[in-house]
Amino acid sequence: MRRFANFIDGEWVEHAGATLPVDDPSTGEQIAEVPDSDTTVVDRAVAAARRAFDTGSWRRMSAADRADRLRALARVLETRFDGLVDDLVADSGSTARFAPMMQVGAPLAHLRDFADMAPLLAAPAAYPVQTTPGFGQWELHREPIGVVGAFSPYNFPLFMAVWKVAPALLAGNTVVLKPSPLTPYGPDALARAAAEAGIPPGVLNLVHGDRVAGEALAEHPGVDLLTFTGSSAVGSLVMGAAARGLKDVVLELGGKSPGLVLPDADPELAVRGMLFSSLMHAGQACVALTRMLVPASQRDDYLDLLAERAGAVSLGPAADLATDVGPVISEAARQRVEKLVSAGLEAGGRALVGGTPPVGVPEGGHYVTPTVIVDAAPDNPVVREEVFGPVLVVQTYDDVEHGIRLANDTPYGLAAGVWGGDLQRARQVALRLRGGLTWVNDAAQADVARTPFVGRGRSGVGGELGPEGLFAYTVTRSLYTALDADVGARPYGVVGSEWE
Repeated sequence: MRRFANFIDGEWVEHAGATLPVDDPSTGEQIAEVPDSDTTVVDRAVAAARRAFDTGSWRRMSAADRADRLRALARVLETRFDGLVDDLVADSGSTARFAPMMQVGAPLAHLRDFADMAPLLAAPAAYPVQTTPGFGQWELHREPIGVVGAFSPYNFPLFMAVWKVAPALLAGNTVVLKPSPLTPYGPDALARAAAEAGIPPGVLNLVHGDRVAGEALAEHPGVDLLTFTGSSAVGSLVMGAAARGLKDVVLELGGKSPGLVLPDADPELAVRGMLFSSLMHAGQACVALTRMLVPASQRDDYLDLLAERAGAVSLGPAADLATDVGPVISEAARQRVEKLVSAGLEAGGRALVGGTPPVGVPEGGHYVTPTVIVDAAPDNPVVREEVFGPVLVVQTYDDVEHGIRLANDTPYGLAAGVWGGDLQRARQVALRLRGGLTWVNDAAQADVARTPFVGRGRSGVGGELGPEGLFAYTVTRSLYTALDADVGARPYGVVGSEWE
């Protein structure tokens, strides 16, 4: 059984206190343990990050040099690709078919994409200004904020860590990363690779732990910005801590995202796309399209196709290449998902597929049967609440205006999708949906270099990815330079007539 350590100021720090178990979601068996770090550990990590920011070389490097270190980081991780896949299949429950692309391949690509954004930080924007008779120049510089406290979730442990660490480091900040205690392998690999890639001590620090460590990091006066991905409930606590300390925040939170199927949509494309989006990684994706809205006049045809396609989905151990849907992350998550499904059925919904305990899966694993629920009223819990499990809800609408109202009837606003044959019409509808990330005739696409990831409502504050996601880790300095030395051109006389 592996025992993880914290990484502080360039050193691996063994932990003599309490630990937390890490299990394999496919079997329920413990495979590792992580430190349940306390406030003293967090204090030490923040102090290291503070020193590295205030007196170290990192922030004084050019953006291009920092970008080179990110590329080196990607190269080191790439040499461990196969082992990383195995580790992330084991601790996150991501399937062996899905993990190489999304758990490992995509984070490596995004590291390089972030590095390619360095020119956005390299040169200040200059604005010459003319006065009479003097003149000068304003410049806008983007500078690092300071120490970043980063919280990464369990569903994409390496990927989400990269989304936070890479832009923060590229901008010249230092980071204390606290990952989910359920999935330590990816963040541990990131810290080990950072040391080998030439990132100086104290620039990236890794602290394992649960609530005590999380609260200590969020409340710490030495942290300048908090970035968190997770549930809206915990995100509100992080935002409260940030408010008390007057810290900046980037929060990427929950979603209950709609997929609006227009009457002229290709049914096969819409059904397969919605099932992929709602069932990928056992439904544990914040951007999953989990509400499928179909025309009432086509309801039966869509339900028949959904039943056929969803009924063919295989549930099983993550390491089995035949598995389509693996386990959810933990026993607590399994119970929560099943409780929501039961509440949805008791409130009038009907299980078109699933809704029953899984069969033919390893005993002790955290499995939830892939489920499609129909006939649920708009106030049904499975329509209103984020399930974060392999559950798709189907709603019907009378006309497109009704469909848009149903799609937007949510406190969330993270993602949305539209499926339609007439692309111009589909795009018009897409722009009316409540979602910062919106797709037409597809799902789960992202372009890190150009596409910001911005939630609305209970889905978050601020954004990740794209230039906006990079600039979130910077503060603007406005610098004015007078380009003449004519004291007579200044308005200084208004404060002392004796100077005249």
